[in-house]
Amino acid sequence: MIKSPEKIKEQIEFWFFKYHVKPKESFNGEEKFTLYKLLNDSLKTEIEGKVKLRNFELPVLVLHVEGSNYIINSTERFIRIENSEVEMIDYKDFEWHIGYESLIANRSTSGKITSIKDDGEISEFGIRKRSGEIIYWKIPTGSPGFAFWNVTKKCELIGRKYQIVAR
Repeated sequence: MIKSPEKIKEQIEFWFFKYHVKPKESFNGEEKFTLYKLLNDSLKTEIEGKVKLRNFELPVLVLHVEGSNYIINSTERFIRIENSEVEMIDYKDFEWHIGYESLIANRSTSGKITSIKDDGEISEFGIRKRSGEIIYWKIPTGSPGFAFWNVTKKCELIGRKYQIVAR
């Protein structure tokens, strides 16, 4: 199926709102996992200075991992920004999320027993590519991480079903 970048953006936003069961007006850009267009202009400028978007590619969602580390979901790919390092996975290469590396409770750096269901921690999260390779990126645990997991697992449909053509 052929879709425009704008239609892909609308589809990703639809998945986002459906997962949260909230309207767009409920978000302000301060959430750990939010709409890119709601970010403040200085943060958008910082991110866009590190990431070279392709022609007609649109940033849609952003997951704030910690500090200046982010994962952007664009209309074409996942883009991980970790300080000055940038890594990308095209949706056409994305097969599925395999989830957090460890699904058992562990000790945080503070010595407290934590779980991936607890907010405020960072944990390795697996992304399987169609080649079978598994990439681990650090993402927040708790609500933001599970929202990212559930919303973006559907991005494999974009890579598998859609041809993106600017109109």
